[in-house]
Amino acid sequence: MPFKRDLESYRSQFERDGYILPKDILSGSFMAFLKDFHAKSRPGNVAEIGQWRIGGKKQQFLFEFPSDEVALKFRRSIAVFTGTNENQISVSERHLKQYVEDAPEYPASHKDRAASKVSIGLPVHLGRDASVCVFSTLDRSPNMTERAVFMTSQDNPELSKIYKSADAPLLHEQLGDMIVFLGSTIYHERICPRGTAVLYIKINDEGFDPLGEDIYTAKQHSHELAD
Repeated sequence: MPFKRDLESYRSQFERDGYILPKDILSGSFMAFLKDFHAKSRPGNVAEIGQWRIGGKKQQFLFEFPSDEVALKFRRSIAVFTGTNENQISVSERHLKQYVEDAPEYPASHKDRAASKVSIGLPVHLGRDASVCVFSTLDRSPNMTERAVFMTSQDNPELSKIYKSADAPLLHEQLGDMIVFLGSTIYHERICPRGTAVLYIKINDEGFDPLGEDIYTAKQHSHELAD
């Protein structure tokens, strides 16, 4: 099982705020698998997704679940939690993100691509002072494009001071926690990310698969994955 507890009790808070941080929610076995996957990626035993590497910030590795059974249980729990239709969930991205040692401490915040309606972050290794910051009180219009959009001084004239404002709560997540937020709707960013590794699984229930990384719809159509 990927989770220690049922996620349904978190649904009302997620619907209200657009983001949530369930504490100590990942099971020991799933957390161990994530750490092992991270360890394999560091010496190059997992292929890096070169076209999605962000120079000076992070490397990205395509994540594979330990089994179809775990992948299905993950989908079922997330569907209950987010209010999405389980059988219509598509994965738009499944990347282990490894932040480089000279990554900027306070990068420009962004909204994810349109296909990343819900973004799910699972910390695997956290650098000193690393934290996700969400800007849930700022512009919540959804990004309808195929690329992430970044906050500019036109969006917020006080951009240079944004991380010191009341609009920028830090989540201070820890290993075993799960970060969930409306990725294409809420501006967000990770501060002080140096050395941090986080698995991001991003989903939608509209069938969008811009990177060809969906593990549910394609397998269902080929009858390789059964409910």
